[in-house]
Amino acid sequence: MACRRAVAQMKGTVAARWHRISGRCSQAGGLLLAFALVGLKAACSREPSDKKLRAQATSSEAQSRRAAEEQRQTALIQRLAAVDGLEHVLTRFVDSCVRPYKRSVFENRSSPYLMTCSMRAVAYFGVHDDMANVLRRIREAHIATWGPQDGEGRDLPQAAGTVTYALSYHRARGRAPDGSPMPAPTLEATGLRIDWDRTTTPVPHRVADPTPCPPPEFGLYQHCSTISETPKSLAAARAHYGTLLSFTLSGSSASSTDNYFTVPAGSDHPAIAARMRPLICSIRSRIGRRPSPPVTSPVDVCGQPAAGRP
Repeated sequence: MACRRAVAQMKGTVAARWHRISGRCSQAGGLLLAFALVGLKAACSREPSDKKLRAQATSSEAQSRRAAEEQRQTALIQRLAAVDGLEHVLTRFVDSCVRPYKRSVFENRSSPYLMTCSMRAVAYFGVHDDMANVLRRIREAHIATWGPQDGEGRDLPQAAGTVTYALSYHRARGRAPDGSPMPAPTLEATGLRIDWDRTTTPVPHRVADPTPCPPPEFGLYQHCSTISETPKSLAAARAHYGTLLSFTLSGSSASSTDNYFTVPAGSDHPAIAARMRPLICSIRSRIGRRPSPPVTSPVDVCGQPAAGRP
């Protein structure tokens, strides 16, 4: 009996020590797993390099969308050029891909994108007819819905951005009934804006010259080009025609934003997670997970029963 009690006590001592050792191993494994997960989170939060983003900016998908956006904007410019009384002078295209604006530490929201690509064009035309006649023809060309309209497709009375308001402005020579200057007229639509010289109104105005092309090192990708069908500069065109009209285009017809191509934040996380998965699964197996379940059971990425499942 004494011998049996000694053996039992020895077994109990060995079992207790084994549990303590097993517990320490589990704790160590748990710490390793925690460190691995922290490393995974840090890797996922790290922004990709400029080289990787430039590769995406020149990828086949980006090039395809870039070509489609340029074709869309060019088609709209050609429709305006077909309006009688206008002659195309030049068009400036600026295409760029940049990282989003970084908000300050006091702003909670962050951009959902790692990179955005947008295209902007400004086309200049010489006006060789009365501006009121040209405005009517622009409306008849149905290039866009200019300004707010009612349910029957008519311009809202005195609403800025409409052809109706622009015509009223020119009839009144830019003065309200009380003699005060009227707000400047422009034609506005989603992603589109038409402006023109007004030198005889109470507040003289000239359309702005095209901005200089950004330097080659600007952003992650940029391309700037000027298309001119005549050798005239804007100054020479203004002297020749008397009035210049500008047509500004930006944004995409398929989106309310100005971006034709974006790289969402977190788009490279699956690849990072795939590289970390073998390490995480190895640590988890050393901690002492449950045996492998039947094939029909829901499993996680390490082949273990999914959390919360029987």
